[in-house]
Amino acid sequence: MPSKSTSQTVTADAARRRTRRGAATRQALIGGAIRCLHALGYAGTSIEAVMEETGISRGSVLNQFPTRIALMTAAIETAMQAMVEHTRKRGGEIEDPVQRVRQMCDVFWEAQNIPEAATVTEVLLAARWDGALAEALRPVARRIETEIDQYTTELVLAAGVNETHLDLCRLHARILILSLRGITLELMYDKERSIIHRALDRIREMHLTQCDQVLPAVR
Repeated sequence: MPSKSTSQTVTADAARRRTRRGAATRQALIGGAIRCLHALGYAGTSIEAVMEETGISRGSVLNQFPTRIALMTAAIETAMQAMVEHTRKRGGEIEDPVQRVRQMCDVFWEAQNIPEAATVTEVLLAARWDGALAEALRPVARRIETEIDQYTTELVLAAGVNETHLDLCRLHARILILSLRGITLELMYDKERSIIHRALDRIREMHLTQCDQVLPAVR
């Protein structure tokens, strides 16, 4: 007969395996939802579509995400986080902290063009008419915006920007992201629109002008 300690160890091991399986299932569902949103749009991303994409049963889906809104919220948070991580990784590849700030517009633009960015756009547009989705997204957006502010602060301080300019720099980063997201929308149906590419060039120029104003190294 197994001892009590042996039984407890077996039970604990089984619980850990269930936890790992649950976490793996959750990540698979989020990944499937992101792919569906990218390929099918928000309206086409039903629970059934995600089940078909992932091969995961309805019971397992509902065990992780009781509602479609819960799954969509998890998907957009993961997609937003992927954009932040992409930005951090690309920024980290630029060794000179001053150049890291000067190239921030291009790094943000790259992040707006990864597959996860289309997921973010799809869900944000859907939130315009889906009140429950909009309510669920608000705390997610606030968390991501806080992380963007923190990253911007780290970036500009490392480049020697005076602390009196921090609020302006954080605002500027937000304006860049919002403007670049709008550019991606304009290019969705025609990637060759010259006026939109000129607008993107103008945004880059405006960013460099901002850099000239706040970066002591380039004055």
